[in-house]
Amino acid sequence: MSADYDIAIVGAGAAGLAAGMALQAAGKSFIVLEARNRIGGRAWTDTESFPGIAFDRGAHWLHAAAHNPFVQFADNLGIRYNNRIDWSHRVLFTGGEKRAGEDLLRQQMNSLMGDLESCSEAGEQGRDIAFSDAMDASGPWHLLNRRVVHQITSHEPEDSSTLDYARYVDEGGDYPVEDGYGTLVARHASAIHVTLSTPVTQVDWSGRGVRIGTTKGTIAAKAMILAVPVNVLMAGGIRFTPALPADLMVALADCPMGVSEKFAVLLDRPIEGMVHTYGDVVDGPPVTRTFNLHVNPFGRPMLISHFGGAYGRDLIAAGERAVKAIALEEMAEAFGSGIRKRVIATTMTGWLSDPFSLGGYSHARPGRAASRLRFATPIGERIFMAGEHCSLPFFSTVHGAHFSGLAAAEKALALIA
Repeated sequence: MSADYDIAIVGAGAAGLAAGMALQAAGKSFIVLEARNRIGGRAWTDTESFPGIAFDRGAHWLHAAAHNPFVQFADNLGIRYNNRIDWSHRVLFTGGEKRAGEDLLRQQMNSLMGDLESCSEAGEQGRDIAFSDAMDASGPWHLLNRRVVHQITSHEPEDSSTLDYARYVDEGGDYPVEDGYGTLVARHASAIHVTLSTPVTQVDWSGRGVRIGTTKGTIAAKAMILAVPVNVLMAGGIRFTPALPADLMVALADCPMGVSEKFAVLLDRPIEGMVHTYGDVVDGPPVTRTFNLHVNPFGRPMLISHFGGAYGRDLIAAGERAVKAIALEEMAEAFGSGIRKRVIATTMTGWLSDPFSLGGYSHARPGRAASRLRFATPIGERIFMAGEHCSLPFFSTVHGAHFSGLAAAEKALALIA
């Protein structure tokens, strides 16, 4: 495979697809190269693990709905989402099939929101400190609050910047996508041709343009949009000649992707009396053990656990069999031992081990929030970066990646005009 293009796009996640759509609209010649055998990147709706049931292995929420163009895309395509579900409407399973009362739930939510507000306020004051320095470590809900931070940042509170967090825009609500966010991303970009199963192994930008080596040959282009996850770039999955600038490598290390995984269980029927409920199995307060559970998503007979940070890394290291044993034990605590007999199938994500992601999503380290700005600067005036890590107000999200792809395409088009 050898051809010349105006612009080559590496990566067919939301960023690369948005760039491709912009280039197609501009009438430029381009190619989109994707290592996987599918598009969407970390937005992937799995319909095979549980046949007939859509399970988002990655992105699932239309975050910041007031700013998120995928809300309108979903409306245009007839993709269903729910704008009435509120994550704060939660259940705490306190063991022995018991559930916390309203007073206890209120205490927990007040504790959590107090910690998050403290982190946000620190950032708004320009303090680029760790979440852990702004959170109340003495409270009875501290462990559970830490686990929620894992889900927000994919990192430990000690490794998450308050200034980065304060820059994040979350106005307008968060809507879970019933038909799958991965499905939405793929259908929105269905008119874009993508060259699948074609990993890029090297990029030579020593000349005027770029020469891109793939497993199927070499491609020449005037410019390139690099829509590849942070951790893949840090791991050297693509060899650059000359090497990427040292300050860029530092910025990548300052905004790494953490751990964000899911373990899903298919049941014989939905849990009685609950519909699309977010909860956690806890042993307190004070909480010394907690396990996340999403119950009956959209009324489906499923239980989904989200886990991240160092806790998630430890679970992954233990292996899927061990995670299943832990999940079944916690499910029995919440719903009784009979739940074990109702399990039909299970599946676990593997973003951390996936060579084309190597993690969940980015968050800046304490004291390093400014490093995210570096990704807006072109490499050699012909390589433009895109991806969720490039978005200052919407990092870690699909729409943030989408906006970054549009911005990169605009810069590339200006170069070749």
